[in-house]
Amino acid sequence: MIGCDNKSKEQNLIVATSADNPPYEFIQNGQIVGFDIDIINAIGEQIGKKVIIKNFDFNGLLASLTTENVDIVIAGLSVTEERKKHISFSVPYISTNVSILYRSADNLKNTGDLDNKAVGVQLGTTWAVIVQDLAKQFNIRINYLSNNLMLVEELKSKVIDVVVLEASQSKKFIENNPDLASFGLTEFSSELAIAMPKNSKLIDSVNKAIAELTEDGTISRITKKWLQQ
Repeated sequence: MIGCDNKSKEQNLIVATSADNPPYEFIQNGQIVGFDIDIINAIGEQIGKKVIIKNFDFNGLLASLTTENVDIVIAGLSVTEERKKHISFSVPYISTNVSILYRSADNLKNTGDLDNKAVGVQLGTTWAVIVQDLAKQFNIRINYLSNNLMLVEELKSKVIDVVVLEASQSKKFIENNPDLASFGLTEFSSELAIAMPKNSKLIDSVNKAIAELTEDGTISRITKKWLQQ
């Protein structure tokens, strides 16, 4: 029985995500769905493993690779040199841009309009680093929260003036909240990749799967489905 249990575990791909970032990962009708979820399910099928999704707070995602028996993290993660000190990344599966989400009545146009504003950003993200850099140029107050859903609620209730987040996420929030608008920060871009423990045995197979899914058009189809790119 023990041997069977071990074999079963080897056939599973335990994936951690943070399901509060539409359209990448979010809860719909009680299920975790989204762009990243379709990507990892396609990778799981490609490498012959059953994908099991676990939902975590964003701040606990990378720690889950060492404390929660998680094989992979996929959650719109940007590749950074700091993160690479502690974990391994797959090859990128998409490039993305940064957006400023605001109340349309405020009619903001560019980063200069952020002066004397309260800026919300998700704690622990690459976007938080960008906001910290902006704070060196402008007089802004930074509000950190653990997820984007909470940030958007604070934006709508006028606790904060803007939210800095990924462009496709911003677009999704505008679809559901027509009183919101956005502008892009074209000088900032980021590559998203899958995180794994250092020297994970899965790195080569995941990278191969991403290459194959790119070549056969699967990633392009998933991108059009969720991100409309």
